[in-house]
Formats: sequence, C-alpha cells, structure tokens
Amino acid sequence: MIGQPLKQNTMMKMRTGSVLTLLAAALLWGCTKEAGDGGKAEITGTVLRQDVNAGGSPLGAPYPFQEARVYIVYGDHATYDDDIRTGPDGKYSFRWLRKGDYTLYTYSECNCPGKTEALSAKVTVGDNKDVVTVPVFTALNY
Repeated sequence: MIGQPLKQNTMMKMRTGSVLTLLAAALLWGCTKEAGDGGKAEITGTVLRQDVNAGGSPLGAPYPFQEARVYIVYGDHATYDDDIRTGPDGKYSFRWLRKGDYTLYTYSECNCPGKTEALSAKVTVGDNKDVVTVPVFTALNY
C-alpha cells in the first residue's frame, strides 16, 4: 500500500504532462495566420493609363492613372477583401499585411463585349516585414 500513492502521483504527472503537450500543440496549430490584415508587410504598385484609338493602337505614352481603384484578395478568398484608389502619381499601397499569397487587380477598358477587362497579378509576401512591388498595370483608355 505504501507504493500506491507514489504510483498515483506519477500517473497524475504523466497525464498532466500529456494534456499540456496536447494543449500547446493545439494552440500552435490554431495560431497559424492566413494572409490578410494584421502584419507589418506592404504591397505597392503603380497603375498607368494608355490612350488607344478605336483599333487598339496606342496614342502617346502611358501616364499615371489617378483615382484608379485597385482591389486585393487575401489568399484564396472568392471576392476582394479591400480596395484603394491610386494617388496623383498612379501609385497605391496596401499596408499592414501578414505573410501569405495575394491577388491584386484593377480594370482596363477594352473593345470587348463587357467593355472592361481585369488586369491582375499574384504576389507572395514571404516575411511579415516585406515590401513587395507589383508589376505595373497599364489600363487602356478607348
């Protein structure tokens, strides 16, 4: 009978250790964060506008597209999560993002049935403090 309390104490410690290990694993696994707000990363870019004639040939050089709306999709979401307008220089910036995959898009006029087409780019933020620059979007203006 003297060994019984010692055995129960050892069993209790083993159970407590197992429970704590499982709890810690669940917390770490549950704390994995998706792409989106809440980090220190930034995605920047520029939207230019290119005037074209009815046949689609360029007229002059591209210029900054002011007040163009740029949309961002976090990860594999079905619709956009945020949007922003470009400044006078055609530049935009989405700040305070976490690492992950993002899709950015804006619209261009086209000589097509819907009269607009999406211009998009996929980017990856690899670190919470990254600054990722998106390739320039050139939107057509018929």
